[in-house]
Amino acid sequence: MLVTIVLGRSVGRFIICGTVFVEAQMAPDSVGTGWFSDHVRPLSDSDAVLWTVVIVVSVFDIVTTIVGIARGASEANAIAVAFLETYGTSGVGLLKFSALLLVALLWWRLPDRYASVVLLSFALVSLLVVALNALTLVTL
Repeated sequence: MLVTIVLGRSVGRFIICGTVFVEAQMAPDSVGTGWFSDHVRPLSDSDAVLWTVVIVVSVFDIVTTIVGIARGASEANAIAVAFLETYGTSGVGLLKFSALLLVALLWWRLPDRYASVVLLSFALVSLLVVALNALTLVTL
């Protein structure tokens, strides 16, 4: 499967993604059916903003988590603890990448309204986590 992101207009110093094109190689008798059928989702302005927030906040989540662990804070998320025990510090990035991959897949396949709800929910939860991480770092 080939995923291509076409960059669109720029806003200030940021480039907003325009459209995500996904091509899937399928058997001729199954074209247009199944999970990986050809699908194009135009990127609305609100989704572009939400994707920007999700990516930026995810980076801050990774950084604040790694810094907090280095300073002696403990991880509260049981899944993150399992990733940390298995993969070390890089487990934080691997977990976040896995979560972003799941969000991207859901956004790509769900109807517009639900796709935006997935993005908004992930952005809000990530913002809360980063705020709590920052608060923890300040109190260490």
